[in-house]
Amino acid sequence: MDEDWISITEAAARLTACGDRVDRSTLSRYLKQHAEALPLKPDGKSNLVDYVALVLHRQENIRIRVAPVAVTPRSPGPASGGRFAGSQADGAARKARADAEMREMDLAARRKELTPYSEVDQAGRDAVAMMSSAFERAIDGEASSLSLKYGWEERVVRLALKNFSRAGLAAFNRQVLEKLDAMRRREDAGDAAADLAGQSQSLQ
Repeated sequence: MDEDWISITEAAARLTACGDRVDRSTLSRYLKQHAEALPLKPDGKSNLVDYVALVLHRQENIRIRVAPVAVTPRSPGPASGGRFAGSQADGAARKARADAEMREMDLAARRKELTPYSEVDQAGRDAVAMMSSAFERAIDGEASSLSLKYGWEERVVRLALKNFSRAGLAAFNRQVLEKLDAMRRREDAGDAAADLAGQSQSLQ
């Protein structure tokens, strides 16, 4: 069988151009999951993947309907069917991408590789609450210890430790919320892809 060893970044770009929309990080995870069937070839500090084998593997496992000749990106040519034909092709390409994303998410869900956003959100908030409680309990003991060790006034030490705790927790909470917000945006994008796939299916 022919081989075409390219970087993971280039492979992701080629797949996306052929209708199998996938970014580099998602493709990297896919290759790790199927390392036995899709071994990587070291090339300096990066790795190469056999693009021909990758395309065949994804067609067999994700059921992506792309033309076999699309192993290499096809250069754009003049539209043969006018503007309406081009619109049909664009719609078919969008439906193929949405279907591929839905199949990939469905496969990941069956493998229990996805965690609902609501569970992650609650876990993050619980972690912040537990950390805050732990700091509150530790401050009294630390204030007393530092007061005896250095001769500082215990009330001042306790106030300083509480201010330090609040600042640290505020920074941690802000970073957690930013992460959760990014996850929510990705989940919303997935829902949009599902809606697009459903609308396209209903029009057929």
